[in-house]
Amino acid sequence: MSDLMLTAKVLNTLKNYQIDAKDILLHSPIDLSFDGEYIKGYLVVTEQKIAVCTMALPKGTIHFFRNAQSGDDLIAEEPGEYDTAIYELSDIAHLRIDTFVGSNVLSGEYKGEHISIAAFTNRYQQQMNVLVRKLRTYLHGGELVAEEEVQEDNEKTSGSGKSKRSIFGRTLKYFLKYKSLIVVLILTYIVNGSMNIAWPYLTGTVLFDRVLGADDSFLSEFGLAGKLGTALLAVALTMLLVRLLQALSNYLQIFVMAKLSSTAIRDIKNDAFDAMSRLSLSFYVNKQTGGLMTRVLSDSDRVRNFFIDGLPMIFVHGITIVVTFVIMFRLNWKMALIACILLPLLVFMTVKLRPGLWILAGKRHRAEKAVSGKANDNLTGARVVKAFGQQDEEIKRFARPSNNLKNAEIEITKLRNKFAILYNLVQEVSSIWIWIAGVLFVLKTREIELGVLITFVGYVMQLNGPMNFFAWIFRMWSDSINSAERLFEIMDAIPEIQEAEDPVELKDPRGEIELDNVTFGYRIGRPVLKEINIKIREGEMLGIVGRSGAGKSTLVNLISRLYDVNEGSIKIDGTDVKDLSLRDLRRNVAMVSQDTYIFMGSVAKNIAYGNENASRADIIRAAKLASAHEFISRLPDGYDTIIGASGKDLSGGEKQRISIARAILANPKILILDEATASVDTQTEKAIQHSLEYLVKGRTTLSIAHRLSTLKNADRLIVIDGGRIVEEGTEEELSRIEGGIYRTLLDLQNKSMALNTEF
Repeated sequence: MSDLMLTAKVLNTLKNYQIDAKDILLHSPIDLSFDGEYIKGYLVVTEQKIAVCTMALPKGTIHFFRNAQSGDDLIAEEPGEYDTAIYELSDIAHLRIDTFVGSNVLSGEYKGEHISIAAFTNRYQQQMNVLVRKLRTYLHGGELVAEEEVQEDNEKTSGSGKSKRSIFGRTLKYFLKYKSLIVVLILTYIVNGSMNIAWPYLTGTVLFDRVLGADDSFLSEFGLAGKLGTALLAVALTMLLVRLLQALSNYLQIFVMAKLSSTAIRDIKNDAFDAMSRLSLSFYVNKQTGGLMTRVLSDSDRVRNFFIDGLPMIFVHGITIVVTFVIMFRLNWKMALIACILLPLLVFMTVKLRPGLWILAGKRHRAEKAVSGKANDNLTGARVVKAFGQQDEEIKRFARPSNNLKNAEIEITKLRNKFAILYNLVQEVSSIWIWIAGVLFVLKTREIELGVLITFVGYVMQLNGPMNFFAWIFRMWSDSINSAERLFEIMDAIPEIQEAEDPVELKDPRGEIELDNVTFGYRIGRPVLKEINIKIREGEMLGIVGRSGAGKSTLVNLISRLYDVNEGSIKIDGTDVKDLSLRDLRRNVAMVSQDTYIFMGSVAKNIAYGNENASRADIIRAAKLASAHEFISRLPDGYDTIIGASGKDLSGGEKQRISIARAILANPKILILDEATASVDTQTEKAIQHSLEYLVKGRTTLSIAHRLSTLKNADRLIVIDGGRIVEEGTEEELSRIEGGIYRTLLDLQNKSMALNTEF
């Protein structure tokens, strides 16, 4: 029984819940209970509901996994009854699949509460990924694709869930937007193709048989009877005109092609980049920069190659072949039949070889991504590589993905050569047959004239171009559609952080923050924060203390909504952050993180990153408040000094002070300092602390610090341990708690400072 089929018992069970077979749009098998026991079950989706049908299996049931000879055959009898859970789609949000060792859990929010919907092994992971992706699109206003299309996708793709036909059509739309350029391009193809078809006829039949053969009846049609020289001149001028039109159409074709391809690919890159910028932070956690760059740059170029150099020429060369054979059949059907007798073999072998190109294109992309990722890691971490003397080791590590890419390219070349050999063999055999048969017809049977034979040979030779084109177009097709699929995966990815349909604007923010029973984990079942309850008053400075990994940074990430809570709520000025406009939220919540990033550009532009309309005076004022003005003034061009990507020209403390100046200039109502002084020396820290005393006035500030001295001015402190708030109070109150975590950390730091003073 196929994994994509629903049994009669399941369908009968669903009828009890007013779900008919015709209502089912998507479904996938599931095979685990939440207790980890193997079961038989299905997840079914209609326009209004999700139904989960599960059946416990008797002990001793044999389970078959991936690559087994049989699937569900031994349990197809369904020994029990299905238990069914029904969920209304309108009440479901934030669907996600959490992957564990050999198992997966589909979860989400239902009526505001977290729920686990279904569990399944890796056997059904691919089908469930397709289902969830389509369902997410539907929940965010897209269309829910019917099951027939899902099955069609599974038949036509290699694990992607998208049909090649739909990818092709979607990509083509980027080019069809520029209709005027398309029309001009088509006209150039028509002119070029017409001239190519006319040329062999002019140089063969017309020149040899009609003119040089002194066919007066032909010449008289043009009023040139007995005027061979004039006729030759007319033919020569016609041939010159044909070549001129070919050259002009080729030039115009190249120009229009360049403009159309560059414009369409620009749109694709912009859409891919725009999609990536809208995706949530979790999307980037497990992605290598090099791999993403490969998608945006290399993949978009491969899309262009086919849709500009390939697709139009399919029609041009296809029409050329058809028209050529029509003319050849009209000239002499026997010779034409000899010329095309091997075409059925060519079509058969092409169909057999083509699927391998799709697989190899995907293999090469993975190898390219590994090479790009490794190169990017090595370049961005060049300082660490050299500091630890790992240059030789990195070369060895790079050799493996590079060798894999080489092997993938060789495999593609081998398969491409099979196409080339096949097409060239057909060309050469056809040419030889035409010469042999033509000579026999001319000398023995007199069925054709010499000019007709030359015309035939000219047409056969002219077919070399189209035949060579079709020898490599299938590789270009596989590369292009494979690449387009990866680009659309980015564009179609649904951000986990979604803005409300009618977001609330944060006007005149006060900066009051309330966390109500907040629980959050990056993976289901592994909470980092547990039942956090705290209210931060307007203008209050809250210090957050705890051991490494306690959840301090996670807490402030939730407030700025880089992630959404699993349970509970976070409110700013009484409004849930999920209901706030993301633009207003991010504009009024600024973060200075321990991980600073400096963009390639001038110092002034880096400081003004969050407020591009800031004046030079405002930039300098922010730098002074961040104690950055002094070192910036010493740079070669001051605030106009160009600093490299990631701020490699600056020390850690200098980068941190620019980051603080950036936050100051943004003028937020809520300021988050996540180890803001971690990378500066004691003297600089004192200067920054003095600046922060001014900065925090009138702002709600959350300050995370391991160096407890930086929190001496905090109105209140909380201590997080094990994902919970375990201590709360002023610095003085917490320091008096014997055996408390804050007291322990304070004592350890005091002892460390005492040791440093002694030495």
